[in-house]
Amino acid sequence: MKKITRTIKAVSTGRINEGSIGFITDQPGEEKKWYNVEGDPVVLKELMKNIVSKGNTIEFEYENNKVGTLTLIKAAEKTKTDDMNNFDDLLNDAHAKYPDLLSIRTELIDNNWTDKCAIVKATVEIKGLGTFTAYGDSTQENCGDIVKKHWIRMAETRAIARALRWATNNAATAKEEIGEIGEENLL
Repeated sequence: MKKITRTIKAVSTGRINEGSIGFITDQPGEEKKWYNVEGDPVVLKELMKNIVSKGNTIEFEYENNKVGTLTLIKAAEKTKTDDMNNFDDLLNDAHAKYPDLLSIRTELIDNNWTDKCAIVKATVEIKGLGTFTAYGDSTQENCGDIVKKHWIRMAETRAIARALRWATNNAATAKEEIGEIGEENLL
């Protein structure tokens, strides 16, 4: 197998529960080349925590479009949001953990059209396990420029994210709960 050293530009986790993750690198000429890693979802999640993360420089074996052994060469410098969740992962994890048992309801508790602010209540029910309720708020001050005009949806997203965290026993704050980070993907 050929050994390759690259810095990871992005990681795709959309098929992790099917046993596959992918990554692209910052190598010129490889902007659209995805390297796919297959394996047990639990092992892949650990691999993502320790080796396959954005900004990490890794060495890996590669032959016949298959990635072999991966080794961390240099870890990326951490930022304050690196250890946070995101809405997509919370929702995907909840559906994976509780297939056909999960339901989500939201209710607009308060909405002020003049001040453009809202409070939404989200209820996540897992049949046979329990009900988890959380609230999300949005104001013009706690929303980034991209979503200010979508304040009701932002409050709903925040409420659902918090309720999903409770339901999946995940204490890490979701990026969507804190403002501008990741808002380009919320609408």
